[in-house]
Amino acid sequence: MSSLPSPSPAEEQAERSPDNISWLLAPRVGYAVMAGAVWVALAALTSAFYAAAALWGAALLAAVIADARSLRAARSVTARRVLDPALSIGARNSIQIALRNRSAEDFLGVVRDEPPLDFEAAGLRLPVELPAGDERTVTYSVIPRRRGAYRFGRCEVRLKTRMGLLARQLRFDIPQPVKVYPNLKRLRSYQLQAQKHRLTEIGVHPTRLRSMGLEFESLRAWVPGDELRRIDWKATARRAYPITREYDIEKSQHIVICLDLGRVMLSELEGMTKADHAVNAATLLAHVASCHGDWVGVFAFSAKPILFAPPRKSQFRAVLEALYGLQPERVESDYAACFLEAAVRLRKRALVVLLTDVTDPDSSARMRRHIGLLTRRHVVLCAALSDYELYKLAERTPEEPRDLYERTVACELLRDRRRALAALRQRGAAAFDASPENLSPALLNHYLEIKARARL
Repeated sequence: MSSLPSPSPAEEQAERSPDNISWLLAPRVGYAVMAGAVWVALAALTSAFYAAAALWGAALLAAVIADARSLRAARSVTARRVLDPALSIGARNSIQIALRNRSAEDFLGVVRDEPPLDFEAAGLRLPVELPAGDERTVTYSVIPRRRGAYRFGRCEVRLKTRMGLLARQLRFDIPQPVKVYPNLKRLRSYQLQAQKHRLTEIGVHPTRLRSMGLEFESLRAWVPGDELRRIDWKATARRAYPITREYDIEKSQHIVICLDLGRVMLSELEGMTKADHAVNAATLLAHVASCHGDWVGVFAFSAKPILFAPPRKSQFRAVLEALYGLQPERVESDYAACFLEAAVRLRKRALVVLLTDVTDPDSSARMRRHIGLLTRRHVVLCAALSDYELYKLAERTPEEPRDLYERTVACELLRDRRRALAALRQRGAAAFDASPENLSPALLNHYLEIKARARL
C-alpha cells in the first residue's frame, strides 16, 4: 500500500518579540494597600502606629519597584506558534505555543491564544513556568467544524515574578493561515490498521476473494485474520512457518465519487453538515481506491454541475484539493441535468459512488426517476446519509402526547426512506442507509466487495 500523502508537515512561525507591552497591578497590591490603610487608621488614634504605617508603606513601595525592575526583562521573551497548516475537520488538532525566555529572570505566566472563531477550542488560558534562559511549550486543541481557509490571530502572554505584585501583558501579533481539510486523521488511522492487518477494528471487514478477476501476486507470512484456505502448504513446509498467498485484484478500474451538494446535504449531524460527513467518507474512499491502483475522479453537483475531475491514476492530492473547498448550497439538486452530464462525461464503465440523502419523497422521487441515466452503463453505489435521531425517536416509548406525535412522524419518515432506497435498488443501484459514524466503513466494505466480485 502506498504511503499516505500529507499536505504539509507541521509548520511554525519564526520567533517573534512582543509587539505591545502593558503593565498591570496584581490584586495582592490592592490587598497590601488596604492593610496599610488599617495602619494609617490606627495611627490616627495613637501616634505609636505612625512608624509602623510608614514602614509598611516604604516596604510595599520598595517591593513594587523591585518587582518592576525584574519584569522589565519580560521584553526579552519571544513566542511562536507551531501547528499543522492542514487541519482535519471534526477531529481534535493540537496547537502549540512555544515561549523562549532570553533573560536572567524566572517568570510565571498565562498564555491565551486566538484561534479562528469557527473552531471549538479547549484550554485557551494555559499556565506556564518560564525559567531564565529556557524554553517552554504549552499545548491546547481545536476542533474545526467547517472546511475552508482560516487564520489564527494574536497571542497574549501575561507574565509575573514569584513576588506577583505586578504583571506585564505581552501581545504577539502572529497571524497564521491554516486550511481545514476533510478528516486526514482517519486516513492515517486506516493506513496504520491496514499495515497491521487489523482493519476490522475500524469496521472494515475482509472480503472473501473470488477466483474471477484475481491473479496470484506474491507470498507473505500468515497473520491472524487471514483465511486458512489461502495458506500455501508447500511454501509453509519449506519455511517451517505459515505462508499465505496474496492475490491481486484487477487494477486500473475507474471510480467516480458523485457528491450531492444540494439542500438535502445542509442539515447538521454531530456538529457538521451532511456534506462534511460525505466529504470525509469520499476522501477515505479516494485514498483506498488510489492505493488499490484504481483511477479516481470527482463529480460534484447541486442545481447544476459544480466540479468534474475526470478519473486519473495517482491523483489523490488533486482529489483532496478538489474536495477541500466544496460546500453545500441552499438549492434543489437537478438530478436529471446533472446525472445526464455525468453520463456524457464518463465514457468508460465505472463505479459511480453517489453520496446523498433521501430526506423527503419529492427529492428522492426525482432521483429515482433519473438514476437510470447512470445505471445503464455503470455500477452505481448510492450511500444515503441518515439522521440517527430519527431512529431514536422511532424507538422511544411515548410518555406524553407530543412524544407519540414525534414517534409517528419519525416512523413515517423512516418508511419513506426505506421505500426510496428499495426503489433505487429496483432501478439497478446498490443503495444503503448509513449514519455519520458508519458511513466510511460501510462505503469501504461495499467498494471492496464490488472489487472482489469483479463487478466492474
